[in-house]
Amino acid sequence: MRRIGGIALTVTGLLACPCHLIITLPLLLSGLSGTAVGSFLSRNSGLVYTGAGLYFVVALALGAWFLFGPKREGDAVCATCAPVASETHAQERSPLPDDLPVTRR
Repeated sequence: MRRIGGIALTVTGLLACPCHLIITLPLLLSGLSGTAVGSFLSRNSGLVYTGAGLYFVVALALGAWFLFGPKREGDAVCATCAPVASETHAQERSPLPDDLPVTRR
């Protein structure tokens, strides 16, 4: 999950880069034309640039931390799971009637 989150944050951070907004902001505005969100974004483009710049920095920092940061010890499937020591599994022998204790009558 850390890797998927790191990749998603890195990709969306690169898409929200303020240098890419020259292309993506007009595309976003044309896709949202006629809506209240499109009107808000077209009137407040400075706010859009500020928000995209902040998201760019934070998303790249978190994405790099998720992808290249230190691994946690508890990254197992569950908190109580322990790693298997070896891949070979021996099946235990079930008790045969000769091995069972004799009951008194």
